[in-house]
Amino acid sequence: MHTTIDRTKIPEAGPVPDFTLLDETKLSRAQLSNGINVWLYRYKKLPVAQVHLAVHTGAFSDPVEKAGLTNLFAEMLDEGTKNRSALQIADDFDFLGTNFNTWSSMDGCGATMLSLREHLDESLDVFADVLKAPEFPEQELARVRQNVLTSILQEEDQPNVLATKVFVKKIYGKDHPYGSSPLGTTESVQSVTAKDLKEKYKRHFKPNNASIIVVGDIELPELNEKLEKALSEWKQGDVPKVNLPQIPDRECAAVYLVNRTEAAQSQIRIGHRGIERTHKDYFPVRVMNQILGGQFTSRINLNLREDKGYTYGAASIWEMRKFGGHFITTGGFQGEYTDRSVEEIMKELHRIREEGVTGDELEAAKDGLIRSLPRQFETPSQIASQLANVALYGLPDNYYDTYVDNVQQVSTEDVKRVASDYIHPSKAAVVVVGDVDKIKSPLEKLGIGDVIEIEYKG
Repeated sequence: MHTTIDRTKIPEAGPVPDFTLLDETKLSRAQLSNGINVWLYRYKKLPVAQVHLAVHTGAFSDPVEKAGLTNLFAEMLDEGTKNRSALQIADDFDFLGTNFNTWSSMDGCGATMLSLREHLDESLDVFADVLKAPEFPEQELARVRQNVLTSILQEEDQPNVLATKVFVKKIYGKDHPYGSSPLGTTESVQSVTAKDLKEKYKRHFKPNNASIIVVGDIELPELNEKLEKALSEWKQGDVPKVNLPQIPDRECAAVYLVNRTEAAQSQIRIGHRGIERTHKDYFPVRVMNQILGGQFTSRINLNLREDKGYTYGAASIWEMRKFGGHFITTGGFQGEYTDRSVEEIMKELHRIREEGVTGDELEAAKDGLIRSLPRQFETPSQIASQLANVALYGLPDNYYDTYVDNVQQVSTEDVKRVASDYIHPSKAAVVVVGDVDKIKSPLEKLGIGDVIEIEYKG
């Protein structure tokens, strides 16, 4: 039998399937004697245990002059303890078949471990040694620091990374940690000493400032016994509060140009101050952004890529953190169409504010957000990471149980309201990394605001 398929039309999606992201009957919580919060998600598909430590203080605690401190701290955690050298730590994990990594972000830091269930006790012994007794040896710091400095230099040769660095600096200002790259700058990283790392450990790396998420086939009483044995000597203590400066509110739009002579492309970033991760309008903003620039069929991408052909892809993102965040539109565009690309992005920002969205756009955005969720919970590592975010940002325990309902409840009126409340093209910072000789005059003619050439050194 032959069937005829009309390939000129996008197939219609079927109904949204009924699924459970995290079965709450498999999720349990406890607290160890030293104050660390424990989350256990029972997972029986594989004989493994994923352990994810999330310390609730990240790069936001770095002094501006020591930007990159938390990243260096995380990189150095497993570079030697009072009991093991860096090579011994690596060899011990390798012998057990255990995958160990450290991590850091603006809002947290920690370590992860994927162990065979049968080797969990031995793996926890090494894991706990790294957490309880890091030494931050000088000889290892010199090597790790040089690796970070090399990464910083490499980033400054990448216009897409440079554009984002300039953008966040313009949004948050020079005195806010969110305005710095998590890697830091050449000068700030060079200034970090082993003493700084030890002081950070002493001040913030405490069990009562952390959560451990375990995903595996183990009962909570047995897990608690193992964790108590491994971590009870890790002592709790007072954690100083970090006071961050206010994120400045821009009064008007401006265009900032960073020169890259003969660049064929212009990297463009447009946006302004955003909202924090726990904001009451999180879900309406997520749905609104899905329509604006959060998916391939978003307005910005269809306009700039599919209709105009100025770019291979353009998007908008809401970066939501503990103490605020930013909204940013991003993409690389043909140099000769730099001004038109900026103009079209600004048009889309004004349009969603003033016109709102259609019912069809709303339903497609909701479907996109909901249907993309299950693939974020496929592995023990993914499940642990999602639960770590719940712990890190203080979200409700039933956050994922109610996620689909919260998305479904967003209306076209909600989208129109949050677009009007939180998108402000008249206050936008427009950052362009490109050939200034070719793009400056056309950008000035747009009349968005002052066009300012700047030098950037990371």
